Amino acid sequence: MNVDSHLLRLVHHILFREWDPLGVNADEAAAREYSSYIVGILGLLKRGADERKLLLHLIQLQETAMGISPPDPERDRMIAVRLLAAYKIVQRGIRPARSAEELLQRYQKGERVFNGSRIETDDRKILSGCMLDGLVLRNAYVKLSFQGASLRGADFWDAELKESDFSNADLRGAQFHGSVLGFTSFQDARLEGAQFNEACYHLRMLKTDEFPDS
Repeated sequence: MNVDSHLLRLVHHILFREWDPLGVNADEAAAREYSSYIVGILGLLKRGADERKLLLHLIQLQETAMGISPPDPERDRMIAVRLLAAYKIVQRGIRPARSAEELLQRYQKGERVFNGSRIETDDRKILSGCMLDGLVLRNAYVKLSFQGASLRGADFWDAELKESDFSNADLRGAQFHGSVLGFTSFQDARLEGAQFNEACYHLRMLKTDEFPDS
């Protein structure tokens, strides 16, 4: 994942999952609602815009493009800070997580992409019930308990997730393309809009629009 695609992913996550002035993010089908605004925000970040410039840009988008008046300047200020933090995260590059504790701490500081992580022990089940929307664990090898966690829009492309537990998790819009799911539990998980094509589930390759047994 190059710098531009990494930044695009983080900005999209912030706009749709956290900002969402139109109140549409309960529906995964609306995930592209704010896509047309991403390029302008990327340009501002790359030109060194500060918090004030980003705040004014977010307010202008709402007033001129969305017809929202008045906007919520405190929320918008928080989002401006999040966008600046995301840009700094991207400059540091993608770093795998070495433990569930580390992953959670870094996620809570604004990171979302942990490609290549290898986490084989999760005795405390520290990620169970956590908010982890937009988490990216591509090409990872993990045995983790995500029981009851919120993982909307999460990305597990080509990850080995043997013995991981997604029971009762919210996996709406999550991606499991090409992942390995041996002895992985999805009992009572929410799977609307999730994709499992070419995932290996109990020695069987899943097809497009096919779900693992729950």
